[in-house]
Amino acid sequence: MIVGRKLKCQTRRPEAGKKIKEWLSVRPKLTKEYLEKGITKCEISGSSFALSFHHIQKRSSQKAEHTFEGTRLLNQEWHDFCEYNREANELLLAKPRGFDKDYFEKFKQMKKEKTGNPKKSEWQKPHKCKNCKTIVSIYICPRCGEASI
Repeated sequence: MIVGRKLKCQTRRPEAGKKIKEWLSVRPKLTKEYLEKGITKCEISGSSFALSFHHIQKRSSQKAEHTFEGTRLLNQEWHDFCEYNREANELLLAKPRGFDKDYFEKFKQMKKEKTGNPKKSEWQKPHKCKNCKTIVSIYICPRCGEASI
């Protein structure tokens, strides 16, 4: 469809399915329940930035519960970590509701073990370029334009 001189795309958004409609109707009630219980920060880190509800059973699962017991309030970092991590989900289920510093340390340790510290390649570490002897930490030397290792 052309409106004036600009092309306007007509796109139809797919209609929300049964599960999405159910979640959209329950979410305001759940938000109110969390506020009433005083849980307004991430239940792992205590952060109040980028919060969302994490379902212990994934929303796509038939077992998903849109209840206070079936969800946790997490920030994006911890939500992403717990989403596909069974041990983290089990620890989340076992911990008392709200922020707990001891559990935060347990989660940090678990995340460190799961993600590890990626090792740098030799060319990423500071080294002398084999051609011009300039100290660089990239593969192509900016001084001579050649491979540095």
